[in-house]
Amino acid sequence: MRLPRSVLLVAATALALSGLSSAARGDSHWRTTCSGGDIASGTYQTLRITGECTVPVGAEVIVVHNLVVEPGAQFIADTAPSTVHIGGNVRAYHGSFLGLGCTAAHGCEGGTTFSDTTVDGNVNLRYVFDAAINGVEVGGNVRSQGGGAGFVFEQGGFIPFSVKDDVIHGNLVVKGLKTTWFGVIRSQIDGNVILKYIKNDDPDGNEIVHDMIGGNLTCRGMSPAPQFGDADDDPTLPADYPYSTVGGRVSGQCRFVLNPNT
Repeated sequence: MRLPRSVLLVAATALALSGLSSAARGDSHWRTTCSGGDIASGTYQTLRITGECTVPVGAEVIVVHNLVVEPGAQFIADTAPSTVHIGGNVRAYHGSFLGLGCTAAHGCEGGTTFSDTTVDGNVNLRYVFDAAINGVEVGGNVRSQGGGAGFVFEQGGFIPFSVKDDVIHGNLVVKGLKTTWFGVIRSQIDGNVILKYIKNDDPDGNEIVHDMIGGNLTCRGMSPAPQFGDADDDPTLPADYPYSTVGGRVSGQCRFVLNPNT
């Protein structure tokens, strides 16, 4: 039995979120804080997340400047079709969860729907517990340093740190992650992709599949070694589907991603 991510997050961070309030409050003209519950549709100058906050089905949340997810908090906008536009940067900190975007292939309620999610600036993750970035357009870079849920696969946990179906106009850099599963799948990254010291305890982890990378691709110190995973033996997919295109150099463990027949 796989434990829900929210249950594992509470256990991992040892934070009691049950006592949080259920509404966002305006701390000032420029900053609104959500300490728990649903985030109402509306325009916010800056949005600060301190508890377990969800963007519900059909909501439209516009953040003019920055979204900040404080240590141990959860921003959950990856399970329901909704609209989230962030005009500045996203920053998430130690032990937090960042869920941005959902698609038919990953997480959206109903199975055939998708969200509308954009970040005009950068996404910066510092020692987060987990992140799900799926179907998101990011104007700048996505960078993640450290963190992860740890090795919980053998205990029945499955906590995927995913970058799927995204358009990232800058670079993607993930370093020092330790979790169940990690993958970069069906994403367009206009800059460089740097993946280093990413450890998974699911043997199917570290999937690099069907991406379009404009710059260089570097993979080092990843365990298990980067792979195609299920895409390699799925008879419903074209034979060349798993391969990626890379405009620059490929170095380290990811040389396999290029189609040898092209």
